Formats: sequence, structure tokens, C-alpha cells
Amino acid sequence: MMIGNGSAPSYSADYAITDGQSLYSTMMLLMMERHGIYETQLRDSYASMQARNDLLKDMTSALATMRAERPNDEKTVWGYGDFIDSRGKTHSVYKFMQENGIAIETVNNDVWGIQAEFDAAINNLKAAIDSANSEGQMAVISLQGLLDKINQVIELTSNVLSKEEKDKEAVIGNIR
Repeated sequence: MMIGNGSAPSYSADYAITDGQSLYSTMMLLMMERHGIYETQLRDSYASMQARNDLLKDMTSALATMRAERPNDEKTVWGYGDFIDSRGKTHSVYKFMQENGIAIETVNNDVWGIQAEFDAAINNLKAAIDSANSEGQMAVISLQGLLDKINQVIELTSNVLSKEEKDKEAVIGNIR
């Protein structure tokens, strides 16, 4: 149960027992609170994964552009080119790599390079892509763990509800 703006849940089990609530009610509040925490973590993980996926798409586009623009001989000086990112905006490969901390030649701070500089930049970009892929795989494992925790909370909540219902039926049966 989330508040409309996606903030933390509004319920708390902190004083439920001292306020006279039943043990089952307190357990339900705890489960709801735990579910809310996991749900927030899940949303954050999803947003992080989406940003990483967008960066991977952009890096792949920049790599394709550099490969296409790479000079055919060692003496030709050529521009690194521009590419269209995952949001449809045009970016300079050179500036993109600098902004994302990927090593690229900085002699004269220009957007031009020779074949060897292109090769070095391509290798650096491929290494950054590999690193982002590895981080993505770890994020998927973490996401699976969060989903497992959410499922456990839901299962435990279901068990508590079932137990409470059986206890109520037993009390009603004893009254009759």
C-alpha cells in the first residue's frame, strides 16, 4: 500500500500492541510495513536498472558511430562523430565519453582523432560496456532477491490471515 506520491507507507506497527491491537493486527501492520520497504527498494532498483539500460544503449550507439567514423589509415585525422541517444537526442561521441568518464584522447581538446586514438577509444568504450553489463547482471540478481522477499512477505501475510481466520472459527465454534 503506497501513498499516491510514491512515498513511504503511512502505517506503522510501532505502538500497535500497546494501543490494544491484537497480535494478528500487529503482525499484519508489520508485514505491510515490510512490504512497503521492499516495494520502495524494488522501485529504486528498477529505476537504476532502467538508467543503466539507457546508458548501455547510448554506449552501443556511440561505439557503432566510432567504428563507422574510424579512419582507414594511420595518418588521416577524422572526427569521432555524433550519435542519437536512447531519448532521441544527438550527442557528440567525444563529449559523451568525457561526460561518462570513459577515456578518450584529450590532445588539444578537439573532437578529432587518428586511427590509433580511435582504436584506443573503441577499446575503452567496449570495456565500459562490459563493466555496465556486469553491474546489470548483479542488479538483476539483487532484483530477484527483492522479489523473493516480497513473495515471502505476501506468503507470511497469507498464512497469518489464514491462522487468524481458523482461530476465529474455533472461537465461534466453541461459543455455539
